[in-house]
Amino acid sequence: MATEVILPKVDMVMESGTFVEWLKQEGDPVVKGEPLFVIATDKSAIEIESPATGVLRGLRAKPNDVIPVTSVLAFIVATGETLPAESNTVASAAARPDPLSVEATDGKTRAGGATTPAPTTDAGNGKPRATPVARRMAAELGLDLMTIAGRGPRGRIHRADVLSAVEHRVQSAAPASLSIPAPIQTPLNIPLPNVRQKQVIPLSGPRRVIAERMAYSAATAPHITLTLSVDMTEAVRLRAQTRSQFEKWGLSLSFTAIIARAVAFVLTQHPFLNASFAGDKIILWQDVCLGIATSLEDYLIVPVIREAQNKNLREIAAALDDLVGRARSRRLTPAEMSGSTCTISNLGMYGIESFTSILNPPESAILSIGAIIEQSVVRQGASVIRPMMQVTVAADHRVVDGVMVARFLADVKNTLENPYLLI
Repeated sequence: MATEVILPKVDMVMESGTFVEWLKQEGDPVVKGEPLFVIATDKSAIEIESPATGVLRGLRAKPNDVIPVTSVLAFIVATGETLPAESNTVASAAARPDPLSVEATDGKTRAGGATTPAPTTDAGNGKPRATPVARRMAAELGLDLMTIAGRGPRGRIHRADVLSAVEHRVQSAAPASLSIPAPIQTPLNIPLPNVRQKQVIPLSGPRRVIAERMAYSAATAPHITLTLSVDMTEAVRLRAQTRSQFEKWGLSLSFTAIIARAVAFVLTQHPFLNASFAGDKIILWQDVCLGIATSLEDYLIVPVIREAQNKNLREIAAALDDLVGRARSRRLTPAEMSGSTCTISNLGMYGIESFTSILNPPESAILSIGAIIEQSVVRQGASVIRPMMQVTVAADHRVVDGVMVARFLADVKNTLENPYLLI
């Protein structure tokens, strides 16, 4: 009997994945448990193992197809066995109408003559098919689900479809009371440069998800940003004095680890910076799950140090070494890259002195860490050279006000300038 090869649900919130490549080809023999294909979720690229031993037949997925979970991608059959009748055809991005250029006969006309395809409705109730997450997100943004084309089975609308609608402004006029601005888009009639193209890179996989999430964050969360300078003299001394001991433990003590320990400690005293905006309520989180923005070759991921408020400096350094090491070798699970309550982004190692990050939804705050630079400062009336570092906090103004952010940032500064209690 043929075994279906399906797109698995690799984390609790996954609704679809982007197909990257087959590691085996049509007619190849496969063994249960060996890598069969690669998918890209909103966290990373993941190798999926073969569910059975046999011969691979009936490949249905192509690179860059966006596929709902549990869709059948292929079959594994015994030698000489025939394929089952075609059914459950994969809904892919290639087959999905482009929301910027489609001209449907049953859609609503948009500016510029383009039309929005009408989504399939549930039988008997006239409502569009949509996941609960998509419905909630559309309600928060004031989007009409009837104007969003779904990529799921029978036109079901997923979270990614709502994010695409925000990005491309595929929506009806927002209610007059809606105060959240739509993202600014480049007008479609502005021509591209009339020059030779070096390469065209499809916006897919993690890069597409990053684009959608950042557009969503910038469009929905009113950002407030504050910056101050931190004297890192004692933090530098702490690192120099304890570095050899950490090396004996097989760990590297980075400034990111020291900063993460300080931020986790301070966040317990500022719960609204460790919170999420959820439509008609604000959720304050008991645990500090600290995201550490980590750059790979072609995109960014955010490994998470869970319950960071309960970890000492050695435990933070160990978690950071483990997560970042496995992130760069692409061996993290989706669960290890989700669920953060606050994020740190450090570009100091590149010499960047100060920058502002976009919130990582649904978090209420993100810290941007600059380089440690020796500067002349005044101490007790005299000019001295000190290692100074700029820290910028971007926060969701729906959750916190400027004074709350300022107090949090001042406590982070005080903790980093007196870091010995963090050990």
